[in-house]
Amino acid sequence: MSNYLINRIKSIQFKRMNEVLNREAKRNNRSRLSIKFDYFCRVLESRLGYVDYMKGNYANLNSEDRKKMLTGENYRRLLAYLNPIKYRVTMDDKIVCNKIFRDYIKRSYIDLRVSTVDEFKKFLKGKTNVFAKLVDGFGGDGVKKIKVKEIKDYDSLYKDLINKRQYLIEEEIIQHDTLNEINKFAINNIRVVTILKDGKVHILERILRINDGLTDTISSHDIQGRLDEDGNLISRMVDDDLNVFPLHPVTGYKFEGLKIPYMKEVIEFCKKAALEVPNIRFIGFDIAVTKNGPELIEVNPYPCYTNYQYYLMHDDNEKMNYLEQIKDILGSEASNVKW
Repeated sequence: MSNYLINRIKSIQFKRMNEVLNREAKRNNRSRLSIKFDYFCRVLESRLGYVDYMKGNYANLNSEDRKKMLTGENYRRLLAYLNPIKYRVTMDDKIVCNKIFRDYIKRSYIDLRVSTVDEFKKFLKGKTNVFAKLVDGFGGDGVKKIKVKEIKDYDSLYKDLINKRQYLIEEEIIQHDTLNEINKFAINNIRVVTILKDGKVHILERILRINDGLTDTISSHDIQGRLDEDGNLISRMVDDDLNVFPLHPVTGYKFEGLKIPYMKEVIEFCKKAALEVPNIRFIGFDIAVTKNGPELIEVNPYPCYTNYQYYLMHDDNEKMNYLEQIKDILGSEASNVKW
């Protein structure tokens, strides 16, 4: 058995995998055994994961269509080539990223690793809310909203944040009224995925991400949909469990006909920002839209692909050919990737 398969088996969340595949069997009116056998064949063929299988609708794809899809394995190899680890590690610290992309960030922030408690107090003065973050957090992990007027003991809070490694403290972003109307409880954002080739930035996808409830952070609690270059919503709004949302589940906002403002500015903003780090060529930019235009939330050198290679975000007759699109962008350079 190959090292790949051994490592994959060790990392599998078997309960979650079983739930996903059983649901796929029910959705496709097939036996559980049939779906699990088909999935196992696809693992041997393309080294894909069960989330790939579900979101990519692999149970209904022919062999030619499967070859045009991204899987976890060829995504990993693409990252290794376009975002070499020796450069990628510099992007893993959010404060380092903030410094690199300072011209794209309008809010103030402070690094508790190099700040005293008195400097922390001074930073908070006059602010309503701030957010504390892990410098290496992922997917909304370790994000805490702090209401300044509710702070009773600054020294204790400072020590608690240090102990929990929440070193990055950022001023709150005030989002555009359109995004606020959808859900005011979090900063809803746009994930723009870029690929840099020969000094030209290509846009692979634009994803609207809306918090689905009352929590403060996006990622683990979101519903998503694809946007066109003018900011029009061009797909269903869906979550990670095959649920479709015509309306926001809390606010009741109707998604049909939604258009996000400043979309052209968002695209140009990301194209410019992608040139700042030429050795990191495959990026997911998380962008907030304010009344004055786009503002960078954070930069991801690990731009997830399953949140747009998702059959529910595409029409029934629309092919999901992201691997083919990437190879077209790279041209002859695609042969350098160890697919």
